[in-house]
Amino acid sequence: MIVYELRDLIEELDKRGKVKKIDGADPHLEIGTITELICEGDDPATLLFDKIKGYPEGYRIVTNIVQDSVTGQKLSFGIPEDLSPLESVRWFKDKMAEYKPVPPVEVKTGPVMENVMTGNDIDIHKFPTPKWHEHDGGRYIGTGDAEINKDPDTGWLNVGTYRVMLQEDDNKVVSYYISEGKHGRIIRDKYWAKGEECPVVMVFGATPLLYEVACTTFPPGMPELDVMGYFRGKPVEVIKGPATGLPIPATAEIAIEGFASPPSVETRPEGPFGEWTGYFGSGTLMEPVLRIKGIYHRNNPILHGAAPLKPPIPYAFPIAFHSVSVLWSRLEQAGIPGIKGVYGYGPGDRGIIVIAIEQSYTGQVKEVATLAAAFLHGNLAAKYIIVVDSDIDPSNLKEVLWAWVSRCDPETQIDIRGEYLTSRLDPSLPPERRATQHWSSGRVFIDACRPFYRFKDFAKVNRASDELRKKVGDKWGSVIRA
Repeated sequence: MIVYELRDLIEELDKRGKVKKIDGADPHLEIGTITELICEGDDPATLLFDKIKGYPEGYRIVTNIVQDSVTGQKLSFGIPEDLSPLESVRWFKDKMAEYKPVPPVEVKTGPVMENVMTGNDIDIHKFPTPKWHEHDGGRYIGTGDAEINKDPDTGWLNVGTYRVMLQEDDNKVVSYYISEGKHGRIIRDKYWAKGEECPVVMVFGATPLLYEVACTTFPPGMPELDVMGYFRGKPVEVIKGPATGLPIPATAEIAIEGFASPPSVETRPEGPFGEWTGYFGSGTLMEPVLRIKGIYHRNNPILHGAAPLKPPIPYAFPIAFHSVSVLWSRLEQAGIPGIKGVYGYGPGDRGIIVIAIEQSYTGQVKEVATLAAAFLHGNLAAKYIIVVDSDIDPSNLKEVLWAWVSRCDPETQIDIRGEYLTSRLDPSLPPERRATQHWSSGRVFIDACRPFYRFKDFAKVNRASDELRKKVGDKWGSVIRA
């Protein structure tokens, strides 16, 4: 079962008793703090805010619809609900192994065009926009969003997720930050190198699937809108942006389009912002802006809020396939045999990468770790890469820690290497690197496997064999499961 539309997913989760409806909250810190407090509970719900202080009834904000909701995440991709976290990652990897692009189809109009603002009517302040965290530099309309831009050389349509801040003194402009190395930034820089403005579409009420593919690390050149069509089994309907010519998803809740000028032409203050690292990572800096040429929204629009909270509350999704399934595929495509599972932990589910392998030759562990480091870059990615044996479930952190402390000799099985790309959001960057914009960090490679040459004489694991467990389970099942 796949639930595509944001409204439909809210309705489906509501039927299952997983939605809390909250009226009258203040967008200044209350909505963000309510979300934080509820997400810290044992059974966090999706939150639907209405009658927001200072705004008309029907102008709503939804939070936690996929971030801390396994059900919401699975429904938006069509993942069978009975699969475990590692099985879900494998499902996504296998689904992408059969990927065939389903390009979007252009339509004349759609629900997103129920309300159109252009020229003097443009007012981005019309929408309830929270100040999510106490020390944020402003109100952020772009958290659970999706930005669309087009490579001027290849025509590749990229979709990414980047933070977007209102400017209180100007209702026709937003500032936005993109980390170093991100596809949207690379494309934007190409326009600027040509002396041109970069056309951009920003979607602030994205369908959950659009938001999730925007967060997923696909290879350069793979159009996320085509990926969406593949998962849906039919093309995504888009409307040609009147100002930019870029595709606007026809069923989006809120979308804007405009042009980003080079920093030499215009910048505005942006940040700080409470980031997925669990810190305010970048201070207030002068960042590029988007001059808005059109605002489009549905009747009774829903803003998707996905402001990061301090870990272990998930920044993106409770199941880490958005960060590791592509890595798993790329390791296999590189010819490394015996990859049995890949999982991620820490901020963004990518700071700690765990790879389970079935060893078949000496040096295999180092090959796997080195390739993983090459395939993942930026924003704290793969600061720690742990390779474990195939008897360890990489999505079970207790098993991973057990293998680490019992099979890893720190003197010979831990390597540290430097000069990997990170970003200014990395709170561990020393001041001298920040001052020179030297966005690099070290990585730790941890071999938590039994050494290949010691397989025969390594200590046996204290666990009943599968045969014995089945025999006893068949005889004593009524007692064991009571």
